[in-house]
Amino acid sequence: MKTRIITGLCLVPLLVLVLLSNVYIISAAIVIISVMGLFEFLKATGLSKHKGLCTVGYVAAVLVCLRTYIPVPFYMLLFYAGLMAIFCVMLKCHKTVSVLDAGLLIFGLIYIPFLLSTLIDIKGLQYGAYLLWIVFIGAFATDTFAYFSGVFLGKHKLCPEISPKKTIEGSVGGTLGCIVLLLLYGLLLEKGFKMDINYIKLGVLGLIVSPVSQIGDLTASIIKRKYGVKDYGSLFPGHGGILDRLDSVIAVAPLVYIYLNIVGI
Repeated sequence: MKTRIITGLCLVPLLVLVLLSNVYIISAAIVIISVMGLFEFLKATGLSKHKGLCTVGYVAAVLVCLRTYIPVPFYMLLFYAGLMAIFCVMLKCHKTVSVLDAGLLIFGLIYIPFLLSTLIDIKGLQYGAYLLWIVFIGAFATDTFAYFSGVFLGKHKLCPEISPKKTIEGSVGGTLGCIVLLLLYGLLLEKGFKMDINYIKLGVLGLIVSPVSQIGDLTASIIKRKYGVKDYGSLFPGHGGILDRLDSVIAVAPLVYIYLNIVGI
């Protein structure tokens, strides 16, 4: 627990520095994180042995992250070219690359760079510099409160076959903590930045963000169990790799973007 807490505290200043930067630095950070995350995914699933698929995957990951800067007709052209590149790898390496391998790569590209790139979309919204924090507050508050609620109060297993340490009490604690911290952040936005906040809408967002955050966490866990790996990496002591740390953010970012556009806060 001590290592986990120390690592988390060390990562906070770096996260704050990136989130306070302009959209171009945030975009660059997401490109780097997505490529690193895809590397972990390919290694965990065994796709890293297929060099052709990996090459296509890394190039596609960069382009997917930068989709907001590419006109739609050209983006569709790049999407089509990417599929053709995967088909060509399948044809050339038909004895070693299966349809399932190609499908797994496409899943990885949707799961990591595409979902993460919605952070850039949020940054581009009105007040996006402030709204972007909702994703990380929601995901990390859920993770933190669920962890400590589970440690001190947990008795009933949530999904023992997927993640034995997670409990129902931890899940409830994570949800309550998420709602409270988002409401406090809303108060900060209202008092400190003179923004008109609808606390009911913000509370509802917290209520749905937390379960989605936990689904993202469990999804990453079930992929690891499927392929027999404990962690996606060892970049962050006590936390694992990029995907271990950002599995909740990956799931939450698109939800926050959709909610802000349809409902707002």
